[in-house]
Amino acid sequence: MQKHQDERQRVEEYGAQAFDFLRQHKITPTPRHYEIAYAHMSGVNPALSEALALAMKDGAPCDDALLEEIGAQFLHNPESLADTTNDTSAQLQNEMERVSKLIETATNDTSRFGDSMQGVSRNLSANTKPEDLAIVIETIVSASRQMESRSRELEGELQASQEEISELRKRLESARNEAFTDPLTGIANRKAFDEELHKASREAMETGTSFCLLLGDIDHFKRFNDTYGHQTGDQVLKLVAGCMMANVKGRDTAARYGGEEFAVILPKTALRDAQTLANSIREMVQSRELVKRSTGEQLGRITMSIGAAEFRFGEPLGELIERADSCLYAAKDGGRNRVIAETALPEPEAAAG
Repeated sequence: MQKHQDERQRVEEYGAQAFDFLRQHKITPTPRHYEIAYAHMSGVNPALSEALALAMKDGAPCDDALLEEIGAQFLHNPESLADTTNDTSAQLQNEMERVSKLIETATNDTSRFGDSMQGVSRNLSANTKPEDLAIVIETIVSASRQMESRSRELEGELQASQEEISELRKRLESARNEAFTDPLTGIANRKAFDEELHKASREAMETGTSFCLLLGDIDHFKRFNDTYGHQTGDQVLKLVAGCMMANVKGRDTAARYGGEEFAVILPKTALRDAQTLANSIREMVQSRELVKRSTGEQLGRITMSIGAAEFRFGEPLGELIERADSCLYAAKDGGRNRVIAETALPEPEAAAG
């Protein structure tokens, strides 16, 4: 309960700071502007904050145009992605209709050629005169050449359509990947996490197997970010994401859950194995020596705290996330740089009857 109260208070504080930022710079308080300002004040998008700080260096003004430019660069715009997807889908549908018409035309051409040959066949007999036979042969050759020419045209048009459809499919896939990928770290974003978590739940219920969830948090990240700057903080987030990807398998999903929090969905994995994998991630993160790229300064090492929980058949997914989060908080409270599985937590007390 205290954890949720702390989280609500933090969100409210960031929200108030975002509105103050908009008011201070006389920026129109639209939902999009608030979203960008909130991302800046909360620090969930260090790259955005760094770019905004550079743009406002030496007292340069911040206005609607600047905020929208920064947001377009560092925050996905759902409307823009939706427009891209809708436009591409419409083009794909139009191309499919065009192919359908081409096939219909080819079928009609073939049918007409067949009718023509049948007509010629009916007109042939043993008594056909040589001069008439020459005309028949000329008719057959002419019709065959026309059919061959039309077939080549059709082949070219179908090839062009195939290439266009392939390109449109690539654009759709690219738009989908963009919508489900964290732009900074390159791993799955929160939207993708939510989708994969529901998918893992359905699969577990259908197959009778379970799955595990890891929630991790970079220890003292805010202090590190404030000390060395957002750009260096970005490199830390990328490092952690890389360590996670180095340890997960193809069926697993590593995601940036939010800010400096990360998650891993582990289908068909027992809690003991999930705990082992979590420790592998933690140890790899801890083993990396950090160096500030711009100066070569040694920054020491960072650590992670991770909580692990196993799905219980039929439970709401919110309860699974809650248990993993409680384990994460226990790891933090226990001294950080450790993994805590739900089996290490005390059982909740039963409500009095």
